[in-house]
Amino acid sequence: MSTEAPNVFAMEQSERASLCADFSWTLAGNVIYAAGQFFVLMILTKLLRPELVGQYALGLALVYPLMMLTNMQLRFVMNSAGAQASHFGNYLSLRLLTTSAALAMILVVTQILRYGRDLTEVVLMVGVAYGVETISDVYYARLQLHDRMAEISKSMILRAALSAAGVAVAVYSTGNLLWGMMGIAIARAAVLFAYDIRKRTHNLAEKPGQTSTERALVPRFDWKEQLELLRHGLPLGIVVLLTTLNSSIPNFFIKHGLGEREVGIFSVISLTISVGNMAVVSLGQAAFTRLARSYFQREFAEFASLLGKLLLAGAAIGISGMVISQFAGREILTVLFRSDYADRADLLPWIMAAGAILFMAQFVGFGLTAAGFYRAQVWPTVLALISLVATCNWLIAHEGLFGAIIAMLIAALVQFVASAAVLFAETRKHFFAPAGGGQSA
Repeated sequence: MSTEAPNVFAMEQSERASLCADFSWTLAGNVIYAAGQFFVLMILTKLLRPELVGQYALGLALVYPLMMLTNMQLRFVMNSAGAQASHFGNYLSLRLLTTSAALAMILVVTQILRYGRDLTEVVLMVGVAYGVETISDVYYARLQLHDRMAEISKSMILRAALSAAGVAVAVYSTGNLLWGMMGIAIARAAVLFAYDIRKRTHNLAEKPGQTSTERALVPRFDWKEQLELLRHGLPLGIVVLLTTLNSSIPNFFIKHGLGEREVGIFSVISLTISVGNMAVVSLGQAAFTRLARSYFQREFAEFASLLGKLLLAGAAIGISGMVISQFAGREILTVLFRSDYADRADLLPWIMAAGAILFMAQFVGFGLTAAGFYRAQVWPTVLALISLVATCNWLIAHEGLFGAIIAMLIAALVQFVASAAVLFAETRKHFFAPAGGGQSA
Protein backbone atom coordinates (compact mmCIF):
# COMPACT_ATOMS: atom_id res chain seq x y z
CA MET A 1 0.00 0.00 0.00
CA SER A 2 1.37 3.39 -0.85
CA THR A 3 1.74 6.31 1.48
CA GLU A 4 -1.70 7.34 2.61
CA ALA A 5 -1.15 11.02 3.27
CA PRO A 6 1.25 13.31 1.45
CA ASN A 7 4.38 14.18 3.34
CA VAL A 8 3.68 17.89 3.11
CA PHE A 9 3.03 18.80 6.70
CA ALA A 10 4.48 22.26 6.42
CA MET A 11 2.18 25.01 7.62
CA GLU A 12 3.14 28.53 8.38
CA GLN A 13 4.91 28.45 11.72
CA SER A 14 3.31 31.40 13.43
CA GLU A 15 3.56 31.77 17.15
CA ARG A 16 1.59 28.86 18.61
CA ALA A 17 0.04 28.29 21.96
CA SER A 18 1.72 25.73 24.20
CA LEU A 19 0.40 22.20 24.46
CA CYS A 20 -0.66 23.01 28.02
CA ALA A 21 -2.71 26.01 26.91
CA ASP A 22 -4.28 24.09 24.03
CA PHE A 23 -5.10 21.19 26.33
CA SER A 24 -6.56 23.51 28.96
CA TRP A 25 -8.91 25.15 26.49
CA THR A 26 -9.79 21.87 24.79
CA LEU A 27 -10.39 20.14 28.11
CA ALA A 28 -12.56 23.01 29.33
CA GLY A 29 -14.67 22.84 26.19
CA ASN A 30 -14.97 19.06 26.26
CA VAL A 31 -15.70 18.95 30.00
CA ILE A 32 -18.52 21.46 29.74
CA TYR A 33 -19.83 19.90 26.54
CA ALA A 34 -19.80 16.46 28.17
CA ALA A 35 -21.46 17.95 31.23
CA GLY A 36 -24.19 19.27 28.95
CA GLN A 37 -24.70 15.82 27.42
CA PHE A 38 -24.71 14.32 30.91
CA PHE A 39 -27.32 16.85 32.00
CA VAL A 40 -29.45 15.92 28.99
CA LEU A 41 -29.36 12.26 29.99
CA MET A 42 -30.00 13.10 33.64
CA ILE A 43 -33.07 15.19 32.72
CA LEU A 44 -34.40 12.36 30.59
CA THR A 45 -33.94 9.78 33.37
CA LYS A 46 -35.61 12.05 35.92
CA LEU A 47 -38.61 13.06 33.78
CA LEU A 48 -39.16 10.08 31.48
CA ARG A 49 -39.56 6.32 31.81
CA PRO A 50 -36.47 4.09 31.24
CA GLU A 51 -38.14 2.84 28.03
CA LEU A 52 -38.04 6.38 26.57
CA VAL A 53 -34.43 6.79 27.70
CA GLY A 54 -33.84 3.57 25.79
CA GLN A 55 -35.36 5.16 22.68
CA TYR A 56 -32.94 8.07 23.00
CA ALA A 57 -30.03 5.63 23.38
CA LEU A 58 -31.18 3.69 20.31
CA GLY A 59 -31.34 6.96 18.38
CA LEU A 60 -27.74 7.71 19.28
CA ALA A 61 -26.69 4.13 18.49
CA LEU A 62 -28.11 4.43 14.98
CA VAL A 63 -27.30 8.06 14.16
CA TYR A 64 -23.76 8.30 15.50
CA PRO A 65 -22.11 5.58 13.34
CA LEU A 66 -23.73 6.84 10.13
CA MET A 67 -22.75 10.44 10.88
CA MET A 68 -19.19 9.37 11.66
CA LEU A 69 -19.01 7.47 8.37
CA THR A 70 -20.09 10.50 6.33
CA ASN A 71 -17.99 12.91 8.40
CA MET A 72 -14.90 11.04 7.15
CA GLN A 73 -12.85 12.76 9.88
CA LEU A 74 -12.37 15.78 7.62
CA ARG A 75 -11.25 17.76 10.64
CA PHE A 76 -8.18 15.56 11.04
CA VAL A 77 -7.61 15.23 7.29
CA MET A 78 -7.54 19.02 7.06
CA ASN A 79 -4.98 19.24 9.87
CA SER A 80 -2.71 16.34 8.93
CA ALA A 81 -2.52 15.79 5.21
CA GLY A 82 -1.44 19.10 3.81
CA ALA A 83 -3.95 21.66 4.98
CA GLN A 84 -3.00 24.11 2.27
CA ALA A 85 -3.77 21.60 -0.49
CA SER A 86 -7.48 22.41 -0.71
CA HIS A 87 -9.62 25.45 -0.02
CA PHE A 88 -11.77 25.36 3.12
CA GLY A 89 -14.88 25.79 0.99
CA ASN A 90 -14.28 22.37 -0.56
CA TYR A 91 -14.27 20.75 2.88
CA LEU A 92 -17.44 22.61 3.82
CA SER A 93 -19.36 21.72 0.68
CA LEU A 94 -18.34 18.07 0.98
CA ARG A 95 -19.53 18.04 4.60
CA LEU A 96 -22.89 19.54 3.60
CA LEU A 97 -23.38 16.88 0.93
CA THR A 98 -22.35 13.94 3.10
CA THR A 99 -24.42 15.08 6.08
CA SER A 100 -27.49 15.23 3.84
CA ALA A 101 -26.68 11.72 2.65
CA ALA A 102 -26.39 10.54 6.26
CA LEU A 103 -29.87 11.83 7.11
CA ALA A 104 -31.29 9.96 4.12
CA MET A 105 -29.52 6.77 5.22
CA ILE A 106 -30.88 7.13 8.75
CA LEU A 107 -34.43 7.24 7.40
CA VAL A 108 -33.82 4.17 5.25
CA VAL A 109 -32.36 2.18 8.15
CA THR A 110 -35.30 2.99 10.44
CA GLN A 111 -37.60 1.55 7.76
CA ILE A 112 -35.45 -1.54 7.31
CA LEU A 113 -35.51 -2.14 11.08
CA ARG A 114 -39.29 -1.53 11.06
CA TYR A 115 -39.20 0.99 13.87
CA GLY A 116 -42.56 2.40 14.91
CA ARG A 117 -43.54 5.97 14.08
CA ASP A 118 -42.63 7.41 17.50
CA LEU A 119 -39.19 5.81 17.56
CA THR A 120 -38.54 6.77 13.93
CA GLU A 121 -39.38 10.43 14.64
CA VAL A 122 -37.07 10.47 17.65
CA VAL A 123 -34.21 8.90 15.68
CA LEU A 124 -34.61 11.37 12.81
CA MET A 125 -34.63 14.36 15.15
CA VAL A 126 -31.49 13.05 16.86
CA GLY A 127 -30.02 12.87 13.34
CA VAL A 128 -30.94 16.48 12.60
CA ALA A 129 -29.33 17.62 15.87
CA TYR A 130 -26.12 15.75 15.07
CA GLY A 131 -26.23 16.96 11.48
CA VAL A 132 -26.04 20.56 12.68
CA GLU A 133 -23.12 19.59 14.90
CA THR A 134 -21.20 18.13 11.97
CA ILE A 135 -21.38 21.48 10.16
CA SER A 136 -19.91 23.20 13.21
CA ASP A 137 -17.18 20.57 13.28
CA VAL A 138 -15.82 21.50 9.85
CA TYR A 139 -15.54 25.14 10.99
CA TYR A 140 -13.69 23.83 14.04
CA ALA A 141 -11.20 22.23 11.63
CA ARG A 142 -10.29 25.63 10.24
CA LEU A 143 -9.97 27.09 13.73
CA GLN A 144 -7.75 24.21 14.84
CA LEU A 145 -5.56 24.62 11.79
CA HIS A 146 -4.83 28.17 12.92
CA ASP A 147 -4.40 27.15 16.59
CA ARG A 148 -7.58 28.92 17.71
CA MET A 149 -8.53 26.25 20.22
CA ALA A 150 -10.11 28.82 22.54
CA GLU A 151 -12.74 29.69 19.94
CA ILE A 152 -13.60 26.02 19.49
CA SER A 153 -14.04 25.63 23.24
CA LYS A 154 -16.24 28.73 23.48
CA SER A 155 -18.50 27.33 20.78
CA MET A 156 -18.73 23.96 22.53
CA ILE A 157 -19.55 25.64 25.82
CA LEU A 158 -22.33 27.69 24.23
CA ARG A 159 -23.68 24.63 22.46
CA ALA A 160 -23.70 22.57 25.65
CA ALA A 161 -25.43 25.24 27.72
CA LEU A 162 -28.12 26.00 25.15
CA SER A 163 -28.72 22.32 24.33
CA ALA A 164 -29.16 21.42 27.99
CA ALA A 165 -31.50 24.36 28.52
CA GLY A 166 -33.47 23.50 25.40
CA VAL A 167 -34.07 19.87 26.30
CA ALA A 168 -34.88 20.70 29.91
CA VAL A 169 -37.52 23.28 29.00
CA ALA A 170 -39.04 21.15 26.24
CA VAL A 171 -39.25 17.89 28.18
CA TYR A 172 -40.40 19.52 31.41
CA SER A 173 -43.11 21.45 29.57
CA THR A 174 -44.39 18.68 27.33
CA GLY A 175 -43.16 15.38 28.77
CA ASN A 176 -42.32 14.47 25.18
CA LEU A 177 -38.96 13.05 24.08
CA LEU A 178 -39.34 14.26 20.48
CA TRP A 179 -39.77 17.89 21.58
CA GLY A 180 -36.69 17.52 23.74
CA MET A 181 -34.63 16.42 20.73
CA MET A 182 -36.03 19.35 18.75
CA GLY A 183 -34.88 21.71 21.50
CA ILE A 184 -31.34 20.37 21.13
CA ALA A 185 -31.40 20.80 17.34
CA ILE A 186 -32.58 24.42 17.60
CA ALA A 187 -29.91 25.24 20.21
CA ARG A 188 -27.12 23.83 18.05
CA ALA A 189 -28.34 25.69 14.98
CA ALA A 190 -28.36 28.95 16.96
CA VAL A 191 -24.68 28.52 17.91
CA LEU A 192 -23.72 27.58 14.35
CA PHE A 193 -25.24 30.69 12.79
CA ALA A 194 -24.52 33.15 15.62
CA TYR A 195 -20.92 32.16 16.37
CA ASP A 196 -19.27 29.38 14.35
CA ILE A 197 -19.62 30.91 10.88
CA ARG A 198 -18.78 34.49 11.86
CA LYS A 199 -15.64 36.04 10.38
CA ARG A 200 -14.70 37.50 13.76
CA THR A 201 -14.57 34.01 15.25
CA HIS A 202 -12.05 33.06 12.55
CA ASN A 203 -10.07 36.30 12.94
CA LEU A 204 -10.90 37.43 9.42
CA ALA A 205 -10.87 41.21 9.16
CA GLU A 206 -13.79 42.92 7.48
CA LYS A 207 -12.17 44.58 4.48
CA PRO A 208 -14.59 45.73 1.75
CA GLY A 209 -13.53 44.63 -1.69
CA GLN A 210 -11.27 41.84 -0.45
CA THR A 211 -13.05 38.96 -2.17
CA SER A 212 -10.72 36.24 -0.87
CA THR A 213 -11.69 37.11 2.70
CA GLU A 214 -15.38 37.34 1.84
CA ARG A 215 -15.32 33.85 0.33
CA ALA A 216 -13.12 32.21 2.94
CA LEU A 217 -15.95 30.64 4.95
CA VAL A 218 -18.49 29.73 2.27
CA PRO A 219 -18.93 26.46 0.32
CA ARG A 220 -16.93 25.96 -2.86
CA PHE A 221 -17.99 23.22 -5.25
CA ASP A 222 -14.93 21.88 -7.03
CA TRP A 223 -15.75 18.26 -7.86
CA LYS A 224 -12.16 17.30 -8.63
CA GLU A 225 -10.95 18.59 -5.26
CA GLN A 226 -13.86 17.01 -3.42
CA LEU A 227 -13.26 13.62 -5.02
CA GLU A 228 -9.65 13.85 -3.83
CA LEU A 229 -10.82 14.72 -0.31
CA LEU A 230 -13.26 11.81 -0.51
CA ARG A 231 -10.40 9.51 -1.45
CA HIS A 232 -8.43 10.59 1.62
CA GLY A 233 -11.35 10.78 4.02
CA LEU A 234 -13.46 7.74 3.16
CA PRO A 235 -11.05 5.18 4.68
CA LEU A 236 -11.09 7.20 7.90
CA GLY A 237 -14.88 7.38 7.74
CA ILE A 238 -15.02 3.59 7.47
CA VAL A 239 -12.64 3.21 10.41
CA VAL A 240 -14.68 5.56 12.58
CA LEU A 241 -17.92 3.88 11.48
CA LEU A 242 -16.54 0.53 12.61
CA THR A 243 -15.22 2.05 15.83
CA THR A 244 -18.52 3.68 16.73
CA LEU A 245 -20.34 0.46 15.89
CA ASN A 246 -18.32 -1.05 18.70
CA SER A 247 -20.22 1.19 21.12
CA SER A 248 -23.56 0.95 19.30
CA ILE A 249 -23.87 -2.77 18.60
CA PRO A 250 -24.44 -3.84 22.24
CA ASN A 251 -27.55 -1.60 22.30
CA PHE A 252 -29.10 -3.45 19.37
CA PHE A 253 -28.40 -6.86 20.92
CA ILE A 254 -29.76 -5.68 24.26
CA LYS A 255 -32.93 -4.33 22.62
CA HIS A 256 -33.47 -7.61 20.81
CA GLY A 257 -32.74 -9.84 23.78
CA LEU A 258 -33.71 -7.79 26.83
CA GLY A 259 -35.92 -4.87 25.72
CA GLU A 260 -35.81 -1.05 25.53
CA ARG A 261 -35.83 -0.66 29.33
CA GLU A 262 -32.51 -2.50 29.63
CA VAL A 263 -31.12 -0.37 26.79
CA GLY A 264 -31.94 2.70 28.88
CA ILE A 265 -30.22 1.28 31.95
CA PHE A 266 -27.18 0.22 29.93
CA SER A 267 -26.90 3.69 28.37
CA VAL A 268 -26.65 5.26 31.83
CA ILE A 269 -24.11 2.70 33.09
CA SER A 270 -21.95 3.11 29.97
CA LEU A 271 -21.98 6.89 30.43
CA THR A 272 -18.97 6.43 32.71
CA ILE A 273 -16.85 5.67 29.64
CA SER A 274 -18.04 8.91 28.07
CA VAL A 275 -16.92 10.82 31.16
CA GLY A 276 -13.40 9.43 30.82
CA ASN A 277 -13.52 9.83 27.07
CA MET A 278 -13.82 13.61 27.29
CA ALA A 279 -10.32 13.77 28.78
CA VAL A 280 -9.04 11.31 26.17
CA VAL A 281 -10.47 13.35 23.29
CA SER A 282 -9.17 16.59 24.80
CA LEU A 283 -5.65 15.22 25.12
CA GLY A 284 -5.74 13.65 21.69
CA GLN A 285 -6.98 16.78 19.95
CA ALA A 286 -4.51 19.01 21.77
CA ALA A 287 -1.58 16.70 20.93
CA PHE A 288 -2.67 15.78 17.41
CA THR A 289 -0.95 18.56 15.46
CA ARG A 290 2.29 18.00 17.38
CA LEU A 291 2.14 14.25 16.75
CA ALA A 292 1.68 14.88 13.02
CA ARG A 293 4.46 17.46 12.88
CA SER A 294 6.96 15.26 14.74
CA TYR A 295 6.12 12.30 12.51
CA PHE A 296 6.58 14.12 9.21
CA GLN A 297 9.73 15.83 10.46
CA ARG A 298 11.09 12.39 11.49
CA GLU A 299 11.54 13.37 15.13
CA PHE A 300 11.18 9.89 16.58
CA ALA A 301 11.98 10.76 20.20
CA GLU A 302 9.31 13.46 20.33
CA PHE A 303 6.70 11.28 18.60
CA ALA A 304 7.34 8.25 20.82
CA SER A 305 7.53 10.30 24.02
CA LEU A 306 4.27 12.12 23.38
CA LEU A 307 2.43 8.95 22.37
CA GLY A 308 3.79 7.12 25.42
CA LYS A 309 2.50 9.85 27.72
CA LEU A 310 -0.90 9.64 26.07
CA LEU A 311 -1.07 5.87 26.58
CA LEU A 312 -0.17 6.21 30.26
CA ALA A 313 -2.82 8.89 30.64
CA GLY A 314 -5.43 6.61 29.06
CA ALA A 315 -4.62 3.78 31.46
CA ALA A 316 -4.65 6.14 34.45
CA ILE A 317 -8.07 7.56 33.52
CA GLY A 318 -9.56 4.08 33.27
CA ILE A 319 -8.05 2.82 36.53
CA SER A 320 -9.22 5.94 38.38
CA GLY A 321 -12.73 5.31 37.09
CA MET A 322 -12.60 1.71 38.32
CA VAL A 323 -11.63 2.81 41.82
CA ILE A 324 -14.31 5.50 42.04
CA SER A 325 -16.95 3.12 40.67
CA GLN A 326 -16.07 0.42 43.17
CA PHE A 327 -16.39 2.62 46.26
CA ALA A 328 -18.99 5.22 45.29
CA GLY A 329 -20.79 3.93 42.19
CA ARG A 330 -24.15 3.13 43.80
CA GLU A 331 -24.32 6.46 45.62
CA ILE A 332 -23.45 8.40 42.46
CA LEU A 333 -26.11 6.65 40.39
CA THR A 334 -28.72 7.13 43.11
CA VAL A 335 -28.12 10.86 43.42
CA LEU A 336 -27.79 11.62 39.71
CA PHE A 337 -30.40 9.26 38.31
CA ARG A 338 -32.86 6.87 40.02
CA SER A 339 -32.86 3.59 41.90
CA ASP A 340 -33.61 1.69 38.67
CA TYR A 341 -30.09 2.54 37.54
CA ALA A 342 -28.34 2.33 40.93
CA ASP A 343 -29.41 -1.31 41.23
CA ARG A 344 -26.83 -2.16 38.53
CA ALA A 345 -23.91 -0.31 40.11
CA ASP A 346 -22.06 -3.64 40.19
CA LEU A 347 -21.41 -3.20 36.46
CA LEU A 348 -19.52 0.10 36.79
CA PRO A 349 -15.99 -1.19 37.64
CA TRP A 350 -16.17 -3.68 34.78
CA ILE A 351 -17.19 -1.13 32.20
CA MET A 352 -14.37 1.17 33.33
CA ALA A 353 -11.93 -1.72 32.88
CA ALA A 354 -13.11 -1.92 29.29
CA GLY A 355 -12.79 1.85 29.12
CA ALA A 356 -9.13 1.80 30.20
CA ILE A 357 -8.21 -0.45 27.28
CA LEU A 358 -10.44 1.49 24.90
CA PHE A 359 -8.81 4.80 25.88
CA MET A 360 -5.35 3.44 25.08
CA ALA A 361 -6.62 2.08 21.75
CA GLN A 362 -8.00 5.54 20.93
CA PHE A 363 -4.61 7.15 21.53
CA VAL A 364 -2.98 4.61 19.23
CA GLY A 365 -5.61 5.61 16.67
CA PHE A 366 -4.66 9.27 17.10
CA GLY A 367 -1.06 8.27 16.38
CA LEU A 368 -2.00 6.39 13.22
CA THR A 369 -4.18 9.23 11.95
CA ALA A 370 -1.54 11.87 12.70
CA ALA A 371 0.96 9.80 10.70
CA GLY A 372 -1.48 9.65 7.79
CA PHE A 373 -2.13 5.90 7.94
CA TYR A 374 -5.84 5.85 7.29
CA ARG A 375 -6.46 2.57 5.50
CA ALA A 376 -4.12 0.72 7.84
CA GLN A 377 -6.63 1.27 10.66
CA VAL A 378 -9.41 -0.67 8.96
CA TRP A 379 -8.32 -4.20 9.77
CA PRO A 380 -7.78 -3.76 13.53
CA THR A 381 -11.21 -2.17 13.73
CA VAL A 382 -12.80 -4.96 11.67
CA LEU A 383 -11.25 -7.58 13.96
CA ALA A 384 -12.59 -5.76 17.03
CA LEU A 385 -16.05 -5.50 15.48
CA ILE A 386 -16.15 -9.21 14.58
CA SER A 387 -15.12 -10.16 18.11
CA LEU A 388 -17.80 -7.84 19.54
CA VAL A 389 -20.62 -9.25 17.41
CA ALA A 390 -19.60 -12.82 18.20
CA THR A 391 -19.30 -12.27 21.94
CA CYS A 392 -22.45 -10.12 22.21
CA ASN A 393 -24.45 -12.78 20.42
CA TRP A 394 -23.45 -15.37 23.00
CA LEU A 395 -22.75 -13.47 26.23
CA ILE A 396 -25.82 -11.19 26.35
CA ALA A 397 -28.12 -14.20 26.00
CA HIS A 398 -26.39 -15.94 28.93
CA GLU A 399 -25.18 -13.08 31.16
CA GLY A 400 -27.45 -10.12 30.33
CA LEU A 401 -25.93 -6.65 30.74
CA PHE A 402 -22.78 -8.08 32.35
CA GLY A 403 -22.24 -10.13 29.20
CA ALA A 404 -22.48 -6.97 27.08
CA ILE A 405 -19.71 -5.35 29.12
CA ILE A 406 -17.43 -8.39 28.91
CA ALA A 407 -17.98 -8.39 25.14
CA MET A 408 -16.95 -4.71 25.04
CA LEU A 409 -13.81 -5.47 27.07
CA ILE A 410 -12.75 -8.26 24.71
CA ALA A 411 -13.33 -6.08 21.64
CA ALA A 412 -11.34 -3.19 23.16
CA LEU A 413 -8.41 -5.51 23.85
CA VAL A 414 -8.45 -6.80 20.26
CA GLN A 415 -8.57 -3.20 18.96
CA PHE A 416 -5.65 -2.07 21.12
CA VAL A 417 -3.32 -4.98 20.37
CA ALA A 418 -3.99 -4.96 16.62
CA SER A 419 -3.72 -1.16 16.29
CA ALA A 420 -0.51 -1.06 18.31
CA ALA A 421 1.00 -3.73 16.06
CA VAL A 422 0.10 -1.72 12.94
CA LEU A 423 1.48 1.52 14.40
CA PHE A 424 4.74 -0.15 15.42
CA ALA A 425 5.25 -1.68 11.99
CA GLU A 426 4.46 1.46 10.02
CA THR A 427 6.38 3.96 12.15
CA ARG A 428 9.38 1.64 12.28
CA LYS A 429 9.59 1.75 8.48
CA HIS A 430 9.19 5.52 8.47
CA PHE A 431 11.64 6.50 11.21
CA PHE A 432 14.35 3.94 10.56
CA ALA A 433 14.22 3.56 6.79
CA PRO A 434 17.16 5.12 4.89
CA ALA A 435 16.59 8.79 4.08
CA GLY A 436 14.82 9.25 0.77
CA GLY A 437 13.68 5.64 0.81
CA GLY A 438 10.02 6.60 1.03
CA GLN A 439 7.28 5.14 3.17
CA SER A 440 4.58 2.61 2.77
CA ALA A 441 1.46 1.87 4.69
